[in-house]
Formats: sequence, structure tokens, C-alpha cells
Amino acid sequence: MPYAIRLRRVVLEYDGTTALRRVDWVVEEGESWAVIGPNGAGKTSLMSLINGYRWPTSGEVEILGNRFGEVDLREHRTRVGMVSAYLDGWIDENQSVLDLVVSGAYGSTRTWKRADGALARRGKSLLDELGCGHLASKRVGQVSQGERQKALIARALMANASLLLLDEPCEGLDLGSREQLMDGLTRLAGLRRTSIVYVTHRTDEIPTGFSHALLLKSGKVLAAGPIRKTLTSKNLSLCFGVPVRLETVNGRYYTIVAVGRV
Repeated sequence: MPYAIRLRRVVLEYDGTTALRRVDWVVEEGESWAVIGPNGAGKTSLMSLINGYRWPTSGEVEILGNRFGEVDLREHRTRVGMVSAYLDGWIDENQSVLDLVVSGAYGSTRTWKRADGALARRGKSLLDELGCGHLASKRVGQVSQGERQKALIARALMANASLLLLDEPCEGLDLGSREQLMDGLTRLAGLRRTSIVYVTHRTDEIPTGFSHALLLKSGKVLAAGPIRKTLTSKNLSLCFGVPVRLETVNGRYYTIVAVGRV
């Protein structure tokens, strides 16, 4: 079976900065990964690279069995669902929420005609499942940040993607909405039908049951592997530059800034 993600010695440079530095990383199909790191670690750059919105300066990128340079990126994006603030600049604020959701079927962030037929019905169904079906006819620019995140998650699921990239999806969600989202991701991870990469800087937002973790710092991989071995007090302290104690409660991970030695 092909890898969901395979990066070899990947370097990414843009706007005069080096965002990723010789990154090696492999995600097997069906695995669920949490990507952890402080602001500026390269997490969002990594997601935009995997989805084909940025091109590596050097190194090899293979996603879902297709190597960059040998794949149509438009087709590639229909197999990769992405939720990220990085997409904000590509989104038409005047389109309807439903049109935004349906755009995921085309690997785009907008449609060129009003959604109708089977695609519209699927888009509306996904919005209903996320508890925001009433937003379908509203313009994207009219909804709250939390509602926008739910619409983007529906968009990411629109094409039955084989790989789901979630870049801090809890941003803007209240406590209840956050927990509902994490419960859904826990169920999805348990099915192992879709490979999931979940980016956050908060360990308590990692859904229960996620199998692996990748820690990034200054564009470099600090640690990667099974979550119980990788997500440790020592590694988190090195990653964030402060002494951290990690505690696990009911399968969730909580970090506490420790006094003295960790």
C-alpha cells in the first residue's frame, strides 16, 4: 500500500525565510497524527506543502502514492481535504456557505456556478451533520469564526478525501463545539479509513485515540513516532522552550508549566 505522506529531505523556502529544514516524515495509510509545535515552527507551511499550495525548494514529496512533479495538483487536492487559516486568502467572502462546501469536490475554494443537484445535497448534509445546516444560504463573510471553521471542515470532507489535514481547527470554537468536533475526529480516527494530520500547539486539543505525533521546532523535526513515546515531558519542554510536565487523563494530554526541573 502507498504511504499517505512521505517526505524526504524536504526544504521549503519563501519570502526570504526557511520554513522547513530537511524534513523526513512518513505517515502510513490510516494513521492519525498530531503535529505539535510553537508558533513559527513550520506547521502551517508543512500543511500547505502537503496540499500542493507550496512547492518544495528541494527534496521529495510523495502524497497518497503520487510524487510531486508527476501529478496534477488539481486532482491531488480532491483527494486531500484541508482546513487551515492559510486558505483564507483564497476564499471568496461573497459566495454562499454551501458553495464554499461544494468547492471541496473540485479541490478549489470557490465554484463558478451555483451548487445544485447531488453535490448540493451532499454539501447540505455535511453542514447538517456539523449542526450548521441553517448557514447554507448565508454569505461566508456573514458567519462567525466558529461557523466558518465548521463550513471548512464540511468542505474538507466533501470529496471523501483519503487524507484530512486540519490546521488548528478548534480556533474560534466554543467549548461545546470543540468537544463535539474532537469526538467526531476520535470516531473517524478509529475507523482508520482516512489518514488524519491534526495541527495544534495545545496538547489538550489532540483527540483521544490519535496514534502518532510529530514535534516541530524552527522548521526541523524534533521527534516523530507513536504518540506515547513521542509526546513526553522532555520532548515538549525542548519543543516549547519552557519546562513542561505532561499528564494524561482519560486518553487526553494536558501540559503544565513545571516549576524547577522536569
